[in-house]
Amino acid sequence: MRLQTVIGWQGLLLSSLFYTSSAAKKDEPSITTTEFKFIPWGLEYFDDSDTVLFEDRTGRQVYRSEDAGESWKPVSSVPQGNLLELQMHPYDNKRAYIITEDKTHWKTKDRGKTWEEFKTDSFASIFRTALTFHAGDPDRIIFNAMDCTGIFCEETVSFILKWEL
Repeated sequence: MRLQTVIGWQGLLLSSLFYTSSAAKKDEPSITTTEFKFIPWGLEYFDDSDTVLFEDRTGRQVYRSEDAGESWKPVSSVPQGNLLELQMHPYDNKRAYIITEDKTHWKTKDRGKTWEEFKTDSFASIFRTALTFHAGDPDRIIFNAMDCTGIFCEETVSFILKWEL
């Protein structure tokens, strides 16, 4: 008789724990929909965060979300209309770069909260990725450039930039 009482009590406790944990779970995930008039391109998370960036190739600008993609805003501090590419720093999860068709580009060191302008002597290469990163020093970046005369462009020797971010 005593054995049945213990099993019955433990069984009741165990079943109440299962009931509580199952009642707390949602049956379905929550889904938020945002519609754009363009196809988002190059969706990029900053590692270890809910911050996401992507390119609008139609309007040539970058959008940012701080809540894992539930809401989006264009990066307003960067002029729209001449985006060439968005590049995330592969060795520093707080840095990203907006490369433009001009000689003025943008960088962030705080996951896109603020953007700082930087200038180069040449245009960014359209034949390969504009930036190449040093694994040991996040401030050392090779800028792959090109020089254009009229409609003809040729790759130039890449040069190393040392940015104090």
